[in-house]
Amino acid sequence: MTNPIEMEKRFQVKQADLNDFLENKKFISSKQVVDEYLDTSDGLFYQDGIFIRLRNGKSLDFKFNPDHLGANNVNEHVTCHEYNVALPFQNPSAHVFETLAKMIPIKCPEPYTYEEFLKINNLKTLLILDKKRTTYEDDLFVIAVDEFADFGIFLELEAKDNNMQKEAFLSEVANATKGMKVTEFNSGYIELRLRQINEQLYLKGKYLIDSDVAA
Repeated sequence: MTNPIEMEKRFQVKQADLNDFLENKKFISSKQVVDEYLDTSDGLFYQDGIFIRLRNGKSLDFKFNPDHLGANNVNEHVTCHEYNVALPFQNPSAHVFETLAKMIPIKCPEPYTYEEFLKINNLKTLLILDKKRTTYEDDLFVIAVDEFADFGIFLELEAKDNNMQKEAFLSEVANATKGMKVTEFNSGYIELRLRQINEQLYLKGKYLIDSDVAA
């Protein structure tokens, strides 16, 4: 499955402050999500804002903003493109790699296997993130509540309508979270973990945590 454009906004929040917000939302699912992020030994994809992950061993996902590739000082993380390839690889999904190769430095493996994909692109495990994700929805948003043992709880609002204008999306997010005790979080979970385990590489990324940008 491929969903070229994704708009989302993330906040750090406490469970007690979520109860009223979630009261009228439709529950979808609750599951453990393990994301293995892949990169070169020197983190070249991360440094250019390209995120490659294996989710629960079943889906290979690519996330990036084409407008940010090769650019500096773009610490804005609302809109991105996302491409997905199911594992094990099947021939019909090869077109995804053909599309990606026109935008980012990714090679399509031959033979068409996950193992060859790692080998030909010089990829290895950068880090692993383990979280409990509970998903809800309303008319406007797919709503994810992500719980980490060490990071706390995050609320993620993703636009259901990918054609919504960015300004309209941000306005709806502001309305939805009005009155809530939330802390806007403009970075990603991978940056949180890298900040802990490899600060040198973390600081080379595009989407640093706001307090580090200010510093």
